[in-house]
Amino acid sequence: MGRYILKRFLEGIVTLWLITLAVFFVLRLGGGNPVEYMLPPEATQADVAALTKAYGFDKPLIEQYYIFNKNLLQGDLGTALAWDKRPTVEVVWQRVPATLQLTTASMVLAVVIGVVIGAISASRPDSLFDKVGKVSAIIGQSMPVFWVGLLLILIFSVYLNWLPSAGGVDRLGWKGIIMPATSLGFFLIASHMRIVRSTMLEVMESDYIKLVRAKGLPTRMVIWKHAFKNASIPVFTLFFVNFAALVSGAVVTETIFSWPGIGRLLVDSLILRDYPTTQTVILFASAFIVFINILVDVMYAWLDPRIRVS
Repeated sequence: MGRYILKRFLEGIVTLWLITLAVFFVLRLGGGNPVEYMLPPEATQADVAALTKAYGFDKPLIEQYYIFNKNLLQGDLGTALAWDKRPTVEVVWQRVPATLQLTTASMVLAVVIGVVIGAISASRPDSLFDKVGKVSAIIGQSMPVFWVGLLLILIFSVYLNWLPSAGGVDRLGWKGIIMPATSLGFFLIASHMRIVRSTMLEVMESDYIKLVRAKGLPTRMVIWKHAFKNASIPVFTLFFVNFAALVSGAVVTETIFSWPGIGRLLVDSLILRDYPTTQTVILFASAFIVFINILVDVMYAWLDPRIRVS
């Protein structure tokens, strides 16, 4: 088991290094000098040249990447060019709580609604409830996140004036998280609903469930204590993978609702050509996804020894 974990850990490190390599060079393919965004309009060419040299942007890309890796091994991810010259780790870490609030709320919404509807649909196959649930799941997976967000703003902020359209929990309270969490979790409700329904349909047809039914146990106990328990592994896998994806990929939702998280920070840093901040955000998100995937793999290997043998 230890050898398997070490192998997955080393693969994760190689993956992160390849990501830093790709991000470093892709960011610089668009051209332009990030220093120009830091100086006032009246700055002279001499000022631009001096600041470019100070930040090392005048060096060849290979040398810049060597310096980046050297600093990375020392725990230095650079200085944020567009945020008061603070360390990029500090800037990113300041935005993490807001993203965790949003992703946690959306995942709770998705799991509670998706699991309940999926389990009930599986217990009543081909019923009216099951048919409505399948149609709802298809609709949910067909609607883009940005369109759902704009639709929610149009209805609940513009027409009804019930909820604020932008901001965060710190400024607006609990009302500020309702629409962003709903928009982000809408797609996940459908995905959880479908996987719970499909896995539970398999379990409900197994012999031991038929035996439990024959013993006369209540339907509620059969569904939640026996069937759902044995069908929960794929659900937990989907939960962890989606949670990692949400933490790193809530860019659209945070931008639409002006949510002060790392997704919006990524967009702002790209617009301002703040290379160090952009690299730190992507490295943080990639590390989180790699960690979650390694954790899921290790859990699978612990549950099924055949995985680590193969």
